[in-house]
Amino acid sequence: MVDGWITAVVLIFGIAVALIGVFAYLRMFNRNETHHSSMDVPPPSIPPQAAPPKAEEPPAKPPRENEGTG
Repeated sequence: MVDGWITAVVLIFGIAVALIGVFAYLRMFNRNETHHSSMDVPPPSIPPQAAPPKAEEPPAKPPRENEGTG
């Protein structure tokens, strides 16, 4: 079986990884909270730009005489 010290090392490693993950998540969550609270001022309004003109589509081909009677 596995020695006791290997079990202890694996448990300590798992707990450390979990604590680091929780700490990183809380930092990210707090960063988003402060970012939203500073958005009381509305962003400057930028007038929409006109879309570039589309290229003309070729005219539709007329249906063939025997098309659809298959």
